[in-house]
Amino acid sequence: MKKFTLTLFMVLLLCTSIWAQSQKSFRIDYRVITDAGSTTENNESLIKAWVNKSHFRVDNAMMGSIIYVGNKDENSAFALLPDSEEYVIIADGSQDDEEEYVLPVELVAGKQKKIAGYNCKLATVKVDYGTGEDESTTIEIWYTEDIPNLYWGEFSFFKQLKGAVLSLKLGNYAFKATNVVSENVDNSFYEIPDNYTEMEDEGMNGMNEQLTEDRFVYADEEGVLYGMRDGEGNAITQPLYTYISAFTEDNVSVVIDDKEKYGAIDKDGKLLVPCKYDYLSYDEGTQQYLFGQGEKYGLLHKDGKIYVPAKYDMISFFNQGYATITLNDKSGLIDQNQKIVVPVQYDVIFEYNKHNFTTIEDEKYVLNSIAQKKKVVGGFDFLSLSLDCNVILAQKDGKYGYIDENGKTVIPFKFTFANTFSDDMAAVAEDEETEDIYYINTKGQRIDVAQN
Repeated sequence: MKKFTLTLFMVLLLCTSIWAQSQKSFRIDYRVITDAGSTTENNESLIKAWVNKSHFRVDNAMMGSIIYVGNKDENSAFALLPDSEEYVIIADGSQDDEEEYVLPVELVAGKQKKIAGYNCKLATVKVDYGTGEDESTTIEIWYTEDIPNLYWGEFSFFKQLKGAVLSLKLGNYAFKATNVVSENVDNSFYEIPDNYTEMEDEGMNGMNEQLTEDRFVYADEEGVLYGMRDGEGNAITQPLYTYISAFTEDNVSVVIDDKEKYGAIDKDGKLLVPCKYDYLSYDEGTQQYLFGQGEKYGLLHKDGKIYVPAKYDMISFFNQGYATITLNDKSGLIDQNQKIVVPVQYDVIFEYNKHNFTTIEDEKYVLNSIAQKKKVVGGFDFLSLSLDCNVILAQKDGKYGYIDENGKTVIPFKFTFANTFSDDMAAVAEDEETEDIYYINTKGQRIDVAQN
């Protein structure tokens, strides 16, 4: 990433006669739920955002206290790192094109509900096949046009909406606005503090200087190629790579060489996977690599041996004994013997577990049986499968409830908020403001989490 000269707020500093010393902003407090057994206590907000027509600021305690700040009029943004008193320029206003990674947002007509006192509309984002066990493929977003647009960091795709997002749900991860107030904040609130310094290039190119305990990145004299050293400065690898990822807990780092080929190394610098692939990513949960050759994808075992040849347009990591495959814009499932167990005929397969998979039909979610290779029941606004039980989260007519693998309702549709079951419990709420969140078991009975 190029290093840019700090010019973002020069005009503001020189034009105090035009700008007031403070700006009126909306402050949004978000409560975060990361899984069925973890939520912020006492309504503590881990994400706080301030936004007005021209500026935004997001304090995200979930991301190591990173603070995102932006000027929407100038299309500029930066990230503050309070722990090190550094900043990173994210956008300096010179980019003419939108980011290639922006996810397409689909607006859902006719769906409305009130959150934190604001009327909200529904939008969804369909995500390509994820790499994590619990990762969903659909993001559910509720936003209000009564508050200016707000976007930051990994949620830069919010820029496509005509207002601020007050609720987001992705599998077992969710955040929701619990409080919205109007505040006057000083102009400096949206500026880089005077005592902050710009992060050096090696911290800005996607690599952390520290890869793991006693392993660090170092650059060659030209600052183009990178190697790995120990805590005493001894070189473990020569500077051979343009990228070295942080190590996983099971000792894997993905690297890219000077020919733009991907491979993987361990903490001793030993090649686990030769640098010969056009793409490579590693999933610690399944201990598998997704690799690309040309425009086709396959899987490798952790030792680098081929698991599934690169013959699909896309493939997910194996989970619950299956993997999603895509060919010619159609999707199906294969088992660990690479036998097709669900025909490659669906526009998209959102989720699957040992028994079921979900698809879309006439803009409604459909539950399907893997064993019977047919539709079980459809017509839902949302479905989310559990990986450890057969109780399935469903939504219809604006309420959440739960069905079994045969489509029978097992817990009534009465919740305004609900999570997918994990470890036989789920977080739910029945009040419109979703402030009274409690936990239930698979029979729908209220339980005390502290005793589980």
